[in-house]
Amino acid sequence: MKTSLLLTIFIFIIIGYAQSQEKQGKAYAPLPEFQESRAVDTAFVRIAFAFNALDINKPDTYIDLQYLDIGTNLSRHYSYWVSNNNLLVHEWNKKYPNAQSSPIRLGPLGRIPDYWSEYQYSEYFKDYKENLLTEYARMPHGVPSYQSSEKIPVQDWNIGSDTLSVIGYLCQQATCFFRGRYYTAWFAKDIPISNGPWKFGGLPGLILKIYDNNQFYTWECIKIEPFKFPLKRYDFSHYKPVERLKLLKLQRMLNEDFYKVMGVRRLNGGKLPGPVSYEPLELE
Repeated sequence: MKTSLLLTIFIFIIIGYAQSQEKQGKAYAPLPEFQESRAVDTAFVRIAFAFNALDINKPDTYIDLQYLDIGTNLSRHYSYWVSNNNLLVHEWNKKYPNAQSSPIRLGPLGRIPDYWSEYQYSEYFKDYKENLLTEYARMPHGVPSYQSSEKIPVQDWNIGSDTLSVIGYLCQQATCFFRGRYYTAWFAKDIPISNGPWKFGGLPGLILKIYDNNQFYTWECIKIEPFKFPLKRYDFSHYKPVERLKLLKLQRMLNEDFYKVMGVRRLNGGKLPGPVSYEPLELE
């Protein structure tokens, strides 16, 4: 009886974890979009993160593969898979200029490629000199893109004594409460870079793994490449400026009830999918 109960509890934990690592919203992903880019800094290291991986050793179980490019003055956090797919589709269109249609997917886009997530389609630039973080938010299909700037967020970290090995680096635990959620981070003192994925940073070492206490969202480093290369930024001038909380509200609404926000109606008068529950990273 005791063994059966423990097994049941274990199964529920596994199911809950798998569900928390899914894309929660049902907004459709935007079509591939290639933009010209220019070098805005020189990067010296690239960190690859698995985003919401069910199995860290199997890329086809990731929601996304993301890069953190770190330079002298700027850092850029973005989806490698989205960026690569945009480039592949662009090259295909150049090769077949007279084609009657264009592919929308030529590279991996994660295990749930049809739906949009702001954490996959936004790019985040940290400008150290200006103490500014800018999110360039590529929105779901049919929605204009936005950009939002704020001072680089500061997390109030509590450094613990627990340790964990991530890709061979000994990492130390740190915890914080940030914008409505509790987080656990694992940072490597041997890599003295005070940065991390998304909006995280401020520890005496590079964050190699981080997750919220519900594990709705998890980033885990799978590779570190130290080399010199141009840190590039696309032309985001057509992205409309908006205040952070307004963007956050719109992103949440699109995730929760995409069809209602877009004013979609069925031609035959049938019912559309209803709202879904959604847990954003930022609650405030």
